[in-house]
Amino acid sequence: MRAVAFWGLCAIVFFVTWTGSYHLLPEGLLRGTSLAYFTPVETGDAERAFLRIFAWNLFIAGGITVIANMFRSVNTPLGYLVVLVSTVNGALVWGTGSLALGTGRIEPSLATVLGRSGTFELSAFVLIAVATREVMIWHQRSPPRWREDFERVRSPRDWTVSRRELVVLVAGIALLAVANFREASQIVAVTGY
Repeated sequence: MRAVAFWGLCAIVFFVTWTGSYHLLPEGLLRGTSLAYFTPVETGDAERAFLRIFAWNLFIAGGITVIANMFRSVNTPLGYLVVLVSTVNGALVWGTGSLALGTGRIEPSLATVLGRSGTFELSAFVLIAVATREVMIWHQRSPPRWREDFERVRSPRDWTVSRRELVVLVAGIALLAVANFREASQIVAVTGY
């Protein structure tokens, strides 16, 4: 239920930001500002491009989202904030046409959402963030959040993973792999290398 609710929030934020940036911001405004811009894809075939993109995204998902989930502010795991910021950034990059390949603005439409891998990657990040929600170590117990210090309340030895969380985590990683293979195939088709 948490995954569906958080995915719904991210989908709404993505669509509103994408539409707004498409209509209101200059083209190319954010070129080079996304971590995706630095994804190592210079390779001659889709399989090697996939491995590089997938490794990069696993680093982002595991190294940033999961580590951020070790911190919780009141009831919000900070990995959720990382995914929400990534969602806004991805929508801004699409709307302003600031992708690394410089393909121009991406017009908001359902066909675009289903035809590109970015929204599937973000969906995978949602699943990974929700599945690792309980890896908390430090906690802020009460607002205001800018005044309250984080207090260590757990240790990694206290972590447990339920069967449901494990299924959601595996589904997130599998979705990420499929999205990244699709992205690698599209990159190789567009660039020809």
